[in-house]
Formats: sequence, structure tokens, C-alpha cells
Amino acid sequence: MHCTVITASRSRGIGGGLTYETTDASVKPGSRVLVPLRNALVEGIVLAVTEKRAQEDFDVKMVKEVLSNQPLLTEAQIKTLLWVAEYYHCTVRHALSVFLPAPPWNTLAEHPETFYKVQEVETATRGTKQKLVTEFLAGKEWVMEDELRAATGASRATLKALEEKGVVAREERMHTPLSPHSPASLQSPTLTTDQESAYQSIKKNSHPSLLFGVTGSGKTEVYAALIADALREGKGAILLVPEILLTEHIIGRFEELLGGREKIAILHSRLTNAERRSEWRRVRRGDARLVIGSRSALFAPVDKLGVIIMDEEHEWTYKNEQTPRYHARETAEVLARNADAKFLMGTATPSLESWSRTKSGTYHLARLPKRYKDAALPTVRVIDLADAAFGKQYPFTEPLIDAIRERLARGEQSVLFLNRRGVASALLCLQCRRRVVSASSQKPFTVHRSGQGRAFLLDHTSGERSDMPALCPHCSSARLHAVGAGTQKIEDLLTQIFPNARLLRADSDTLTHPEHMRLLLKKMREGSADILLGTQSVVKGLDLPEVTLAAVLVADVGLSLPHFRAGERIFQLLTQLTGRSGRTKPGEVIIQTFRPGAPEIEFASRHETEAYLEQELKLRLYSSYPPATRMLRLVTKKGAAKAEELRRACEETSQKKDLRLVVSAAPTLFGGGSTWHVLVRGANPTAVIPSLDLEGVTLDVDPLDCV
Repeated sequence: MHCTVITASRSRGIGGGLTYETTDASVKPGSRVLVPLRNALVEGIVLAVTEKRAQEDFDVKMVKEVLSNQPLLTEAQIKTLLWVAEYYHCTVRHALSVFLPAPPWNTLAEHPETFYKVQEVETATRGTKQKLVTEFLAGKEWVMEDELRAATGASRATLKALEEKGVVAREERMHTPLSPHSPASLQSPTLTTDQESAYQSIKKNSHPSLLFGVTGSGKTEVYAALIADALREGKGAILLVPEILLTEHIIGRFEELLGGREKIAILHSRLTNAERRSEWRRVRRGDARLVIGSRSALFAPVDKLGVIIMDEEHEWTYKNEQTPRYHARETAEVLARNADAKFLMGTATPSLESWSRTKSGTYHLARLPKRYKDAALPTVRVIDLADAAFGKQYPFTEPLIDAIRERLARGEQSVLFLNRRGVASALLCLQCRRRVVSASSQKPFTVHRSGQGRAFLLDHTSGERSDMPALCPHCSSARLHAVGAGTQKIEDLLTQIFPNARLLRADSDTLTHPEHMRLLLKKMREGSADILLGTQSVVKGLDLPEVTLAAVLVADVGLSLPHFRAGERIFQLLTQLTGRSGRTKPGEVIIQTFRPGAPEIEFASRHETEAYLEQELKLRLYSSYPPATRMLRLVTKKGAAKAEELRRACEETSQKKDLRLVVSAAPTLFGGGSTWHVLVRGANPTAVIPSLDLEGVTLDVDPLDCV
């Protein structure tokens, strides 16, 4: 037999796998093998097994050893992995990198676990560590080594010395998976009439489903019902959330459903390699039947996958911006099909891609048109900033200050959203009127303040940090002025205006770990804070019962970007923000803007999501932008000459193959003139790829970022 093997070697040119011969009939896709590569033996994973051909055109080396026939990947995962490589035009090795922790893969295999207990003998112990061990084990049955060492700080040498003295006994056992869920152990949700109707329609439909529910309609309860169904059938479930920080917001509901956290795995990109491997093993052996996490959780090795749920499906964070540049929505749909699992997407603001697929019948549409327990949607006030007099309180208008003061007097909470962190959005020279920019990205620096109160500059794109300059780097003028407002500056203003208010700030400077989000939510729910100020983290799916005011300080940020998705993005943010207010009490939303007549502002203020989607979809169809067409983005740092070469090659191929593609080339917005991109639009833009010289070119299929 022949088998295609992806090796642990990172050598160029073999990313698609190598062919080896084996006489071991037990080898199957997912098996771990040892194979010769050049002058070494390397670990590899079998992706395909085929019959040996009668006549070979090349010599094929033999598999040296079958290390394990316990597959590291499920059959559905292998099929999806190969699809990712083909659809997103990357190597199989790149695709594999999101499915498995980095090599060595032998650490993923099941190994015996070591247990210790105290022997019934009286033997003198020496040293503090030995005494700690014996005291910890006293009165206990067998204790796992990892637990023992974590509790006492004992080394393996300490345990070995105690074993040799006969003080402790050691035993090795293979791991015994946790027992599966019994129907009685699952705390199934009680659904409202609308939720039950949506749940039943999703359950009966074989297509991927889009659950379109207004903010606060109880989509999570429908998720819980579908997950409970899968677990009762002995299957597993994956629940995707758009941000790592939101895992802490949603996990409590599912701990209640499953009766604890031990059968839930949490997967996201901030786990250490050791943590990721540990969670991977828990999922693979069946201890954790529900996986919750950001987009990387999609690749958890869930056996007998029953359902994939993608919460807030419209979020841009579901698109991976490194190779492989997959989108979780497209990949989840393929994985669900390969695993014969149900796929559900939920949102209050559907992406145009998903909405158009419900129109064509590709996706099933289920609705939750009302808030949970018929709670009213908040009233919305739009304030024209062009008519406002700020003084030193920009961007706070008097109506907003009065609304916050009213909530403080009533003991209610407010959420304030600003799409910018830092002290100021830029450092401007009043002499030459140019902003101080980062050398690495040519994007304007944001002004920040350290914990000691010292100002500094930070480029959020590249991470470049710089001290505050004394002179303008362009004209050497000393007339430098921080302009715009970031969350740090707004925090200072709030402290001045409301000195007795208890304030929390939530941005990527203050929320660096999921635990920080858990503590923030705890304070809000316990009533230990009055005002929550933040960036996009505060508008995404948070359920805060005492919030009766939500306000966007400047709704125009991002609205004028040269991007066909700019309006859609702002509309989603505004609509999601309205969902934070009035969950249990009558609520209000204030939108401050310099462009009150913009359609995104008007539709969001009237809660007319479907009307906005229909209008925007017509515009995309008219202008031939996704989802009316597909798009390919080619990015090069070799400047205009390379971009023009790519553009000509794309147009020539389009004409030769009658592809009728629209091709354009331009410098990227933040590339400093040296980074260019070529956008290719049409029914089949990837058809040009074989004719292109892609040396030094980043290829992005179905891009979201086009600026």
C-alpha cells in the first residue's frame, strides 16, 4: 500500500506531503508513523492510504515504523483539512497547523498516568518536601502525580526517594474516560414559544441554519437545547464565540447545562502549548464533549461531532489573517457536512454573505423577532455633533451628560462605547498639519499613557512603541498637539465630570486575559460599577441586566474608510450596542454623530436590521462586490511595479479564459506606499492563480480586509 504522509519537517517543497510504501495493513488515515527523510527518521501523520500501482514511475521509500494507529485526526477533519488547503490555496502542512498542536505529535498520544498513595508503614521522612507529600497523601486513595506535584511542589526525585524507602506506592494506569452524559444529568433549558419554534425548525432542517434574533431574544437558550440534544445522543458539540474574552461570558450557562466544567474544554489562541495539548487530549479521549472557544476551537478533535454553533456569526474575527487564511463560517460548514453534524449560526446583525444565502435557500432562516419575556427594545436618540457645544468636554454633549447623571441618581448602569483606545487618536503638528506616523506601518501613532502617567506613542498595527517626540519629525516644529479622543482620555473626562461614579474601562489595554473579562462582568452584575467604558468588547453579546443606557460617543469612526464593508461594519456595531441597554428595565440608546443622515445611523436608530440588509444587498449586487461576486486579494511589499505585473497577468488570464473578472491595483491604506494590493472580483477569481508569479505575494481568498 501507499500512504501520503505529512512529516514534522518544515523543509520547503514538501508541504503537500510525501508518498511512502507500507506493508502494515493496519495503517489508516490519521495514523502516526516514523518515515525516512533524507538522512534522518522523522515523525509523520498519514493523510491518505491508496493501493500500490502495478508499475511505479519513481522509487518509494518504506515506512520505518507505525508509532500509533490511534488516529490523531478524525475522518471528517482530514477531509476538511484537504478542503482548506485546496480552497484557500495553501499547503497541506499549513492547513494541518490549525488542526493539531505543533510537533512533536508523540506528546498527543495517550500515555499511562502515574498515581501515588501512602504505604501502611512507619518510615522516617527527610526534608520539608517529603513531609508535605506524606501529609497530602494521608487518608487519601490513589492520587495522580500531576495533582500531587502541583499541590506540594515535590520533584520526581522526591517521589522516587519516597518510593525507594517504601513510604509511598506508585502505580501506572491508562486513563479512563469520564462516563458519558445521562439524559437526567443535562439541565435542559425551558424555551419560550418563539424559542421553541426556532429550535424545532432548526432541528428539522438539513441545511445550515441562520438564527436571526434581535438583541436580547435568548439565542443562547436555543444553542443550549441543540447542544443538549447532541450530548444525549452520545455526540459532541463545538460552540464558537468571536473573541477569547467572551468565553468567560458564555461558559457559565453551559456549566449549568452540564452540571460543571469538567466536561467542557476551552480552546483559544492564548493558551500555552502545554495547555493546548492538555485540552486537545481531553477532547480526543472524550472527557470533554463540549468545546467552547474562538475560531481555533473549530479544529478540536471531537469524535462523533453532532453540532457546530457559531455565535455572532457576522464578526470579522472569524476570519484568520495568517496562513491558512480561512474563514470559520465556510470551514465550519464543510466540517459539519463531512461529520454529518448540524451547523447553526446566530446573530442579531447577519453578515451580507449569510443573509444572501438565506435568500437563495442555501441556508435555512429561523427567527427570534422579540426580546426574551417581551422586553421592549430601547428608545434611540441621535445627537448631531455638528450642532453641539463641547468646550473641554468633547465628545460629551449635555444631553449625554444629563442621561448618565440620571442613571447614577437611579442606581442604574451605563455603557459607553468608543471605537478608539488610548489618550488621543493621533499626534498632530499644528505647523505642517501632518500626523506623526509609525515607520513600520506608516499608520498614525495613537497617544497612550503608562501606569506612571507618562505619555508614549503606540502603533496598534505593528506594535511599534515610541517616546513622545519634542519636535515634529517632518518640519521640526515644537507645535505638537494630541487630537481626537481615546478611552484613556474619556476615562479622565468621566472622572472630572462624575467624580463619585465607579468607572470600569474595557479595552485591549485592560483586558489581556479572559479572567479580566470574568472579573469585569462580576463587578457589573454585582452592582460594583456605575459606568462601563470600552471599545468593541463592550458591544459583543454581554448580558448586563442593570444597564439602562448605552451610548456611542462618536459613531463616525470607521464610516468613511475606503472599504465596501465599512457601512456594514458600523451598522453592526451600532445595532449590537443597542442590545446592551434595557434587558430587564426600560432602556435608552444615544448615538452621537456628525452624520445623522447616514443610512447606517438611520436604520440602526429605528431597529430596522432587515431593511438595512436588503438595501445594502441591492447595492452590492449593483456594484458587483461580495456577496454578489467572489474576491481574491494579492498583497505585495515590492511596490507598484510588482502590483502592476500582477494586475496585467490577472487581466490577461481573464481575457484568455473569458472569466470576465474586474481587476484593480492600489497602494494599501496603511502600507506607507510600498505595500500594494491587487483585488480580483468575479465568479471565479482564483482561476488566475496558476498563471501568477507569487514569490513574495500574500494570497487571500474571500478577504475581509481590503484597505
